Amino acid sequence: MDNDINISLGKIFQTTRKCKGYTQEYVAEKLGLGPRYISDLERGKTNGSISTFVKLCNLYEITPTYILQDYLKINEDLKIDPDLIGYYSLNSKNKDIIIKLIQFMNNKEEH
Repeated sequence: MDNDINISLGKIFQTTRKCKGYTQEYVAEKLGLGPRYISDLERGKTNGSISTFVKLCNLYEITPTYILQDYLKINEDLKIDPDLIGYYSLNSKNKDIIIKLIQFMNNKEEH
């Protein structure tokens, strides 16, 4: 089970990195790590530390809950849709536009 978690977490980090348009070299430089280490993390070949996990979440602007939600026993309604990963890579101005659009659509449906 532990190895499956490593592989899945690595895939999430890899997908997120690619959505952000980051290379492994860029991520490694930002975190002060080697590109090979980032590659090994993404392929589940090595376990990262909690510190690295937090640094990756901060760099990718995602929450640990997003990464761990499939391994936590939480209500299905509280899980974050993986298709929203593009939302999390938007700047705050574009996120605000999306939120306002959703609010507008919700208000329109009520009338």
